[in-house]
Amino acid sequence: MMRIDPSIKILLSGGMLLLLPLLSAAQSMPEHEAVGLDALNSADDELLLGWDDSSLYFRRVTRSVETPKDSHWFLSEGQEFEAVRRAGYTDFAEPEPMELKAWSAANWPGMDEIQHVAIDAVRGVLVASAQSERGDFDLFMAQRMGSNWTVPLPLNALNTPGDEVFPNFDQGELLFASNGHQGLGGFDVFRASRASHFERVERMPKGVNTAGDELAAVPAGSKPESGYYISAVRFEGKGLDVWWCGQQEASGGEHVRSIAMEFRYQRMPLKGMKVRINERGGKTVVEGVSDAQGRMLLGAVRLDAAMEVAVTAATEREVPDGAVCHVYEQCEQGGCLDSYWPGWKRVRSYRLEGGKAFVFDLLPLDALGRWPRPSEFDGSEWLGESSTWVAYFDLSVDQVTSQSREELMKWLEARHALPSLAGHLVVSGYADAQGEVVRNHVLSEARAASIVEVLLNAGFSASQIQWNGYGVDSHAQNAASARRVEVEWVPTMH
Repeated sequence: MMRIDPSIKILLSGGMLLLLPLLSAAQSMPEHEAVGLDALNSADDELLLGWDDSSLYFRRVTRSVETPKDSHWFLSEGQEFEAVRRAGYTDFAEPEPMELKAWSAANWPGMDEIQHVAIDAVRGVLVASAQSERGDFDLFMAQRMGSNWTVPLPLNALNTPGDEVFPNFDQGELLFASNGHQGLGGFDVFRASRASHFERVERMPKGVNTAGDELAAVPAGSKPESGYYISAVRFEGKGLDVWWCGQQEASGGEHVRSIAMEFRYQRMPLKGMKVRINERGGKTVVEGVSDAQGRMLLGAVRLDAAMEVAVTAATEREVPDGAVCHVYEQCEQGGCLDSYWPGWKRVRSYRLEGGKAFVFDLLPLDALGRWPRPSEFDGSEWLGESSTWVAYFDLSVDQVTSQSREELMKWLEARHALPSLAGHLVVSGYADAQGEVVRNHVLSEARAASIVEVLLNAGFSASQIQWNGYGVDSHAQNAASARRVEVEWVPTMH
C-alpha cells in the first residue's frame, strides 16, 4: 500500500476530478531550456492535469485555432491519460487512457463553471479557477471548517480582466496561469506567496515562461534542478504540448545505483539470507548471500524497470517472522562517513513475513533519489522508526467493526505502542472514487474519526493523536483497498 503524503491536491478541469499527492518544489529555478515529452505529445492538445511523482496525468483535446485564446476552450472535454515515468525526468512510457471522476461543485455565489480546483489539505485551503459573472476565469479561495468548506471568496489581488486558470499548490505557495498579469507573452505561470496572504504576484522564471503560452505547471521534484512539468504552446502552429523544464541530468537519465542490503532479526545480524533480484518476469539481475554481519553488496544495478526481490534462507530453516531487510545506497565519495554503516545511506526497509520465502517489489529509484513505497500486494511493510496498521471499510460505511477494534488493540500491544510511552499516532482516512467527491472527503474523515475514538477509549490522549481524512485515494489498486484507515505509531527518539 502506498503511503500518501498528508498534503494532497484535487485537480479539476472541464468538470473532471483527479486526486493526487502534493509534491513540493524549490522556490526558484535558474533559467533552463524546456524538453518536449515526445512520448506524450501528439497532433492534438495535451493539457497537463497533475503529477504524483511517478505518473503524469493529462487530457488530450482536439487541437484548434482557439488554443488557448477562447475562454470556453478551458472547459473542453477530451480523453484523459496516465503516463508512467521510466527514468530521468523526460523518459515516459506510452500513455494509457484512463477515466477521471466528474464532480459537480456546490452552488457558490459569484462562480459559474469550475475550470480547475487545488486543495492544500495540510493548510486547509482550497483554490478554484471558475468562470466569473463577467465571463472570464478568476481564482477563488475557501478554507476548511471541520468537514465543510467556507464559501470561496475571490482572490482580488490575483484576478484580472483576463483569465486566471490551473491553480496548483507548491509547498503552500500558489501557482497559476494568467494572461492578465504582465508576462513574457500570452499566458504565463505566476506564483503567489502564502506569506503575502496570496496578494503578491511573481512571474515564474524564463525557461518556465516564454513568449508563447504557458497554461499549467506542477513541480517535478523537491530539488532546484528538478524543475517543472508544464503545458505550453512554445511554437506557433504547434499547439499545446507537455514539457519538462529544468536541468538535464549528466547521466542521460540512466539510474545506476550501487546498492546493498542488511538483514537483522531482534537487532542481531542474520547470516545466510539468500537474495535474488529479477527483472519482472525476466532474467536474474543479481544474487548473493548475506555475510556474518547480515550484509550483502549487490553492486551497481540499473533500475529502469520494476525489480522483484526474493529472499530465502540459504539453509533449510525458514525466514524468521519479523526479520527486517534494510536497503542501502552508496553515498558519494566522502559522504555518509558518520552513518551507522559508513559510506552507505539507508533508503528503504522491509519487514519480512515468516516462511520459506519472501518476495517484494524493488521499484526503480527516480531522479529525486527517492524509493517509492511497494504496493499492498507484495507483502512488504514500510518500516522507518514506525509501523502501520490498516482497517478496511465496506462501501459507504464509516464506523469501525468490533473485529477491527480487537485487531487494533493487538497491534498496539505488539508494537509496544502504549499511552504511557513517548510517541504519537498518525491516523489517515481514505475513500474510493465512487460517488461525489466532497462527500467522499467527509466519509474519509468520519472513518478516521471512528478509529480516533477507539484510541481515545484505549487511554491515548488527544495530544498523542494526529488525524485527518484525505478523501479519494486514486492510487489504490482497487476500490476495496481505497476504503481504509491507516494508523501509524511514531515513537519519540531520544
